[in-house]
Amino acid sequence: MKEALLEPLLRTMRLNKVLPTIKEFDNPRVLDIGCGWEAKLLKEISPYIAQGVGIDFKAPNIQTDKIRTFSYYFEPKWDSVNLHQSKNLHATQASVFNGGGGYAKCKSAL
Repeated sequence: MKEALLEPLLRTMRLNKVLPTIKEFDNPRVLDIGCGWEAKLLKEISPYIAQGVGIDFKAPNIQTDKIRTFSYYFEPKWDSVNLHQSKNLHATQASVFNGGGGYAKCKSAL
């Protein structure tokens, strides 16, 4: 599957935003919802994380020592979601968890 034209630039912007937070933790775990076809962001941050999980409707099955992806389509629970809500849902893509499995910090991906 071919990557969207602006995706490399957007991924670099996301990486620049989340990497400083990831580096603040020992053995962080990252959940990337909407990881994309090849989970490229997870692959780029893999040297800095203990574990990463990616979920996307178009994700292939990737399993490495640090990264796992799952193909899943989230069914909408509402008849409609306004544009403001959907933009916020998309913007927060990476959540960082501490080594004990608890929620530590989350920054907007864009």
